[in-house]
Amino acid sequence: MPIDLEKHKREYKKWVEESLPDYRAGKLAEIVQKYPLIVSDDVPWTPYRGQPSEQSFAMVTSGGLYLKDSQPPFDTVSIHGDPSIREIPKTVRQEEIDIAHAHYDHSLAEQDINIIFPIQRLIELEKERFIGRLTDTHYSFSYVNNVMPLVTVTVPKLISRLKDDGVDVLLLVPV
Repeated sequence: MPIDLEKHKREYKKWVEESLPDYRAGKLAEIVQKYPLIVSDDVPWTPYRGQPSEQSFAMVTSGGLYLKDSQPPFDTVSIHGDPSIREIPKTVRQEEIDIAHAHYDHSLAEQDINIIFPIQRLIELEKERFIGRLTDTHYSFSYVNNVMPLVTVTVPKLISRLKDDGVDVLLLVPV
């Protein structure tokens, strides 16, 4: 069964209307339980094929990472979340990154960003030739409640960028 985005749009609008007072009061546990999840019976599964040493890898995290000196933080105030993405270069250093995500404890990631964005481990795998190539650009999302712009605008743009970069394997690092 394909995903009915129009149905979700209606259910989401109702959820926002009913949940906004609790959201503003900080009662997240209550509203999360009422969130209209998108459920699909036919999510495509693609088994892994190929040799990692011959393939190109990229990474996406939902950790809310951004480059603190050159990118705006994600919107962490809106009930809708922020459907945008941030490009994170392969050469990034821990001190160049900040986190804009209101729904998890950042303390361990602030000590070692590899917990939520294992870029150094992937660079090591590339140097050891376990993986063929690590792309120069990786990506971060933050939390998103309003998935419509994410699914209809942001993800198609991301897929296009990944194809342009020749990515064979995309590692998803959920936070």
